[in-house]
Amino acid sequence: MFRIWHVSLLTALICLTGCGAQPQNPPVKPDKTEKPKSVEAKPAAPKQYKLTGVVREIDKESGQVMIRHDEIPGYMKAMTMPFDLKGKEVLADLFVGDEVEGVLVVKADDIELNDVVITRPAEPSALNFGPNGLEIKAKPATLLPGEEVPDFKVTLQDGTPAKLSDYRGKLVVLTFIYTRCPLPNFCPLMDRKFGELAARLQPLPKADQVRLLSVSFDPEHDTPAVLASHAKSRGAKMPLWTYAVASHEELGKFGPKLGLMYGPTEKEIMHNLSTAVIGPDGKLIRLDYGTAGGAWTADDMMGTIYKFTSKP
Repeated sequence: MFRIWHVSLLTALICLTGCGAQPQNPPVKPDKTEKPKSVEAKPAAPKQYKLTGVVREIDKESGQVMIRHDEIPGYMKAMTMPFDLKGKEVLADLFVGDEVEGVLVVKADDIELNDVVITRPAEPSALNFGPNGLEIKAKPATLLPGEEVPDFKVTLQDGTPAKLSDYRGKLVVLTFIYTRCPLPNFCPLMDRKFGELAARLQPLPKADQVRLLSVSFDPEHDTPAVLASHAKSRGAKMPLWTYAVASHEELGKFGPKLGLMYGPTEKEIMHNLSTAVIGPDGKLIRLDYGTAGGAWTADDMMGTIYKFTSKP
């Protein structure tokens, strides 16, 4: 009993002196007004989306291209907005109306359009056309049958300068080509059609009343020597069928009025097809251009020739 009491008493004394005593240095309470140190957040990783759309405007000097893009699921509805493509190789090949696709990179404070490719080139009617052949500002104001075709200058395949007015008294069937055209259903098609017309006209007395004129819109390449070689390979013989070339300045005077549109890219010249029949009086008889430019047949063209030339 004595030992038990001794232990209990000792425990009580410890509690009275230790548990109940106030500490000499009380703990400092934290300052609730002190702000915790900020942790700098890492920038979010850029997100990438596929963008498809149609080119609406181009400023090649600033590199800004306006694109009407389709809806981008999960990011943006369809809208028209500018993109900076300065320094990107594709900029040199873009034309208004081109369908394009690329990778839209969305950063925290900016967007970029990368890896742009042309998925479907613009129809030639959307290409820029001007006196230098490089820009398009509007669709051509085509002439109507019965209206006079503006006079223009060309250089023939033999190096001789000529004007449309030199052909007064003759019915002129005129088409536009360039000799290095790679598309078989464009310029080579017109060569084949003119070849068929020439073959059918050649044995006829009527041939002297008709002139077939293939005018190149590629003066940088299609020199008279090149045209002469091309004519020989196509079986074209003057004076019935002649190749000629016009400067961009001259083409600007009469090409749009005859439905022609063209615009050079890095590898080729994009263009439409246009064939005009000009009467002996210099007035337009018939004009086939755009989708109809290469649709005419030798049979119906011969019908036009017979109708507007004298017998036999």
